[in-house]
Amino acid sequence: MASTGTSSRKTLKSRAVLRDVEPGSSVECVHCGERVKFQAKVRHKQVICNVYVGGSWDRVEHYHDDCYEQAREPHGAVDMTPVPRTRQQKPSEKK
Repeated sequence: MASTGTSSRKTLKSRAVLRDVEPGSSVECVHCGERVKFQAKVRHKQVICNVYVGGSWDRVEHYHDDCYEQAREPHGAVDMTPVPRTRQQKPSEKK
């Protein structure tokens, strides 16, 4: 079959996902410049964006949840699908 000159590869584009702020986080919010901080008693959320330029991955950007809205969602609507949790085996269960 002859090639038509079109690529079957999907063009990668930037995306934004909502995630918990994890302990030890040391990133700064792109919008306000403040640190995205973990607090044990408050489950803060952050928006993490994989940014693609010209179809190639360029960088990761972090935002406070409300800062992403204030920035007018620069990388599109936030995907709020939860992270799938995998069951970890106890050392005694490994074969």
